[in-house]
Amino acid sequence: MKDMKTTTTEPLVVSMKNKKHLFFDLDNTVTRSRTKIDQEFKERLLSSPHDIVIMTGGTHDMIVHQMDGVPCYKLGQSGNHAVDVDGKLLWEEKLTDEQKAVVFEHINRIPVTWQVPDTNDLLQDRGCQICFSLYGHNAPVDQKEAFDPDLKKRRAILEQHPFEAPGLQVKIGGTTVLDYTVDGMHKGFYAAKIIEHLGWNKEDAIFFGDRLIPGGNDESVIGVIDTVSVESPTDTLAHLRTLGA
Repeated sequence: MKDMKTTTTEPLVVSMKNKKHLFFDLDNTVTRSRTKIDQEFKERLLSSPHDIVIMTGGTHDMIVHQMDGVPCYKLGQSGNHAVDVDGKLLWEEKLTDEQKAVVFEHINRIPVTWQVPDTNDLLQDRGCQICFSLYGHNAPVDQKEAFDPDLKKRRAILEQHPFEAPGLQVKIGGTTVLDYTVDGMHKGFYAAKIIEHLGWNKEDAIFFGDRLIPGGNDESVIGVIDTVSVESPTDTLAHLRTLGA
């Protein structure tokens, strides 16, 4: 029988004994959407003896900006673009023009019937991943957090307009985003890959994320390493305090 790792929202049942590598989602886990890490969280990570790995749908530059000087492995675009702590490129798996065309065709079928701050701020081609925000990537963070907090809008869109493209997938990410990547090239795949690449032990790693839910872009980490489900940066920090990390 396959050895399944722990997923929990209760920090006390996860042991930090022997944990050496802390994996985090970024938006809604370490920071609010597209904002810098707050000072208390930053100081805790700077003083931590653990390796820090950020896995997000965002780009490398976004990770650098939001982590504000915290040394970390940066796995952007759901892990498809990986850079080590010293800035060395580990890998970059880009979508082909044909794959992008399939994604754009699906996005063009999604009717935006609600008011958005800027219609030119919805679509981003990040190279390894296409990100479609239902409200706007650079919209005010309070408005983004209020737009689809229960994910109902995005789930309804995917039910009404299913993405059926062999070799590609779409996941719910961030506060307003649908993330399109190559099927199977997700956070779980890349968590395992960087652990193998660096010679780490999976039992020494733990992941914190706010989308450890069916269809969420953190779900794929379940079963790869231990996971802790969080609701916000404040919640993540509370878990870290309780766990002694």
